[in-house]
Amino acid sequence: MSFRLEWPRLLSAERDAAGAPPSRTGGTPDPRTPFERDYDRIIFSAPFRRLAKKTQVHPFAEMDQIHNRLTHSLEVASVGRSLGYALGRFMAQRQELPARHTVEDIACIVQAACLAHDIGNPPFGHAGEFAIREWVKENAATLFGAQVPPELEGVARDWASFEGNAQSFRMVARADNREQVYIRFTYASLGAMVKYPWGSGDPRAATLHKYNYFASETTLFNAVIDSLGLRRWDGTVVRHPLSYLSEAADDICYQIGDFEDAVQMRILPEAEVRDLFSRIVGGPADGRPLPALRARAISCLVRAAQETMEASYDSIMAGERSWSAALKADFPSHLQEVMQLIKQRYPDIFNYRPKVAAEIGAPPALGKILDTYAGVVKTLAERQSYEQLGFGARRHMEIAWPGSYVREHEHESYSWWLGRVMDFVAGMTDNYALQVAREISGG
Repeated sequence: MSFRLEWPRLLSAERDAAGAPPSRTGGTPDPRTPFERDYDRIIFSAPFRRLAKKTQVHPFAEMDQIHNRLTHSLEVASVGRSLGYALGRFMAQRQELPARHTVEDIACIVQAACLAHDIGNPPFGHAGEFAIREWVKENAATLFGAQVPPELEGVARDWASFEGNAQSFRMVARADNREQVYIRFTYASLGAMVKYPWGSGDPRAATLHKYNYFASETTLFNAVIDSLGLRRWDGTVVRHPLSYLSEAADDICYQIGDFEDAVQMRILPEAEVRDLFSRIVGGPADGRPLPALRARAISCLVRAAQETMEASYDSIMAGERSWSAALKADFPSHLQEVMQLIKQRYPDIFNYRPKVAAEIGAPPALGKILDTYAGVVKTLAERQSYEQLGFGARRHMEIAWPGSYVREHEHESYSWWLGRVMDFVAGMTDNYALQVAREISGG
């Protein structure tokens, strides 16, 4: 049976409506497109601003020019916008751009998805993900009981395999998150974010340790997939075409940016990195400053991604390209060779002693916070009353949420509150996580 993705569906401007604020009525119509609003919502959100104090690779880097999650996300969005424009022009030439849409729509969707791709990453980067998982493993019986009740099976699985990609989807997709209520991306932008189109309960999540939605977002994720037409006749979910561009932009920026940072931090010699960048460009460095050489290398990789996307376009639209086949897998051989050399040098970056030393603080800090807040919300769920919590428990909750918010939701389930705990913890900056850990320890 034949299958083909359809752009009128792929560019859906629908948003999650569950718990959304009332739509404004009257007044001057908003001149922005829905996808421009996605971009503006993420840019002006508090979670996005907090990325400035979240680790990209090096926690608490003393050099101001070293990438953090915010600068990385802005660079990824810039590359993603270029790739989106290129694809939009390609679609227009093929007369496949729906009449009511523009090339700018394609660029804006990819740009917004790129800005949001890391917004769910916890403090301390990947070290924070591992710290959360390890704490849950050690405290599973206290959290969920020796025998996990059916109503907690999903959240228990989510916590045990906490994944930043799924937290990002949760933060920008849901309409009822207190702080994120105005993000609520269009389904098109959500689709462009999804690299791993399955949830925590899928067997692939257990083997790859990657997935894109928690059990709590299962209904919403399925609504997005079905609205976009990403489910094949056999039930297989395929990736949104624009997600390949978002992924390519991330791949390009982190590999080039991490190596530029490594030179600044004296982890790798500049001569070696200049040689790698020159190989990407396909010619000698000609004495250019490293930033200029980096810019040329990014341009070459963007062009390779654009050409690969166009060559793969029909197979992607037919749902035939594997979810795991990133565009870089089909780059020209000389680029793949350089990228393999880059991959081989990553252990030297990840094992850099100051980085390792800084990450040692992640497990105790996050563990202390999770200990406290998992315990407090469990008590609240049992008592169903904010006022019946002890003085200390109320004070702890007020660090995370206003008392009025807790009173408004005091009858919510333990599972619901665990989701809010993870929103709070994953949303922390590196500095704030250490601060809260000290505060709740009486320090």
